[in-house]
Amino acid sequence: MPVPTTHPLLVRVVTRRPAVRLLLALVSCVLLAPLWAAPAQAAVPDEQQWLSDVDTAMHGSKVYLQRQVDAGGTGLAVNLDIDNTALASHYDYGQPVGRVQRFAAFARSRGVALLFNTGRVKGDGRLLRAVRQLRDAGYDVQEICGRTGSAETLTHSKQRCRQHFADEGYRTVANVGNRSTDFAGGDYGRGFRLPSYGNQLA
Repeated sequence: MPVPTTHPLLVRVVTRRPAVRLLLALVSCVLLAPLWAAPAQAAVPDEQQWLSDVDTAMHGSKVYLQRQVDAGGTGLAVNLDIDNTALASHYDYGQPVGRVQRFAAFARSRGVALLFNTGRVKGDGRLLRAVRQLRDAGYDVQEICGRTGSAETLTHSKQRCRQHFADEGYRTVANVGNRSTDFAGGDYGRGFRLPSYGNQLA
């Protein structure tokens, strides 16, 4: 009986032999596999495109923050991720991300605290080194909170740190990060999510 196929590289064959039918089925799978495959993940763009995308993500951040300040209240704070948010990690390692740094400086000029919430694990002076790195890059660090250990998930750590800040009396009006784990849960006002290109930037 005929074995139908619409693939241009297969030939219609009339046969009753199961072995030939099996061979044709296998060949069809190999030839058609590229048509079924999921599209490849997009490549990470160059640094200039990333910086442009960061600018887009931060659009309106100063206006929003000024409105929060004008509304009054005490303990206003901004929650900031570090890697590929406050500081570049994928591009130009350790350098401040200009648009975020300017936003942070604006926040401090309005009396808003800068709270850094990082996936870096505390211990062995790692967070102290992070604070020095941030201050060398021009950030006025009020407090930093990191993971308790490698077993703690990023999602849990980020939420725990925001809750810790809230328990201290801070009201986090803006949250700046670049991954979904930076925004899971609550304890913040508006989120400004920088690009991570499918979490390809750590």
